[in-house]
Amino acid sequence: MSVTVKVLKARCPVCGREHAIQVTHEILREAEQNPLGLAGLAFPHEDHVLVVYLDRLGGERGTRAFRLLEQPVARGFTEVRVPPTELQGLRNIEGFWVELGRLGVRVSSESSVSAISLKARRGETTLELNLSRDIGYQTAKPWLELLLEAFDTSYSSELRDYVNAVKALDLLLEEKPFEYARQVLWLLSNASTIAIRLRIPEVHLLKEIRPSLFFERYDGDFVLKVLESGGSTVGKLLSGVLPQVLFSSAETILSLHRRGVIDLVIA
Repeated sequence: MSVTVKVLKARCPVCGREHAIQVTHEILREAEQNPLGLAGLAFPHEDHVLVVYLDRLGGERGTRAFRLLEQPVARGFTEVRVPPTELQGLRNIEGFWVELGRLGVRVSSESSVSAISLKARRGETTLELNLSRDIGYQTAKPWLELLLEAFDTSYSSELRDYVNAVKALDLLLEEKPFEYARQVLWLLSNASTIAIRLRIPEVHLLKEIRPSLFFERYDGDFVLKVLESGGSTVGKLLSGVLPQVLFSSAETILSLHRRGVIDLVIA
């Protein structure tokens, strides 16, 4: 049984509807496990969805309203199709579809004739991956679950965020899962909702000193791109990045965040 820790009120910036939010231990636990220390609660409002973000202590950290641009299809989901060109060049993933119950959105690629498919459900999210070759169920299943977890805790309404997470996973499927991948996949899945705020003294210090180990570990050009971004969203920084380096680029952003050079905030 969920125990209410506190009750907050939030107002939708689009329609003005007010919600009384019961903050439970489960919500605080979700925030604790999130890379940004935030948990999001979604409230569907006809043609838009209100998302309220709470921190580890149960305090409100902001709200966003995502508009649904198309009419819902069967079972109340808004259908968003992924152009076939978006998945060209991938080695292992041929197609995918995901239903985001909390946002009422279904994102899907073209129907695949692949005989190899993996499907899983978590919370209000259902995900299916269609694989172009057999890489082994025991190898693929943990990655499917990590991606599903990232999607289930994403509140992005931007199609590219989910496509980029799938692209990054394509090569990872050939490796054994590692804990840090969970944070990277979450960042990719929420890229358009997360903005970068520079810590100017730390940015200047890093530019002047340029620790060799840091610039050897990560792509120096992309590091400088982040340091000169000036409030861009993670999604904008990752726009046009090749699928092969999507993961390492997101990892670079998280590394700068861990070192206190940048802050990651709700856009």
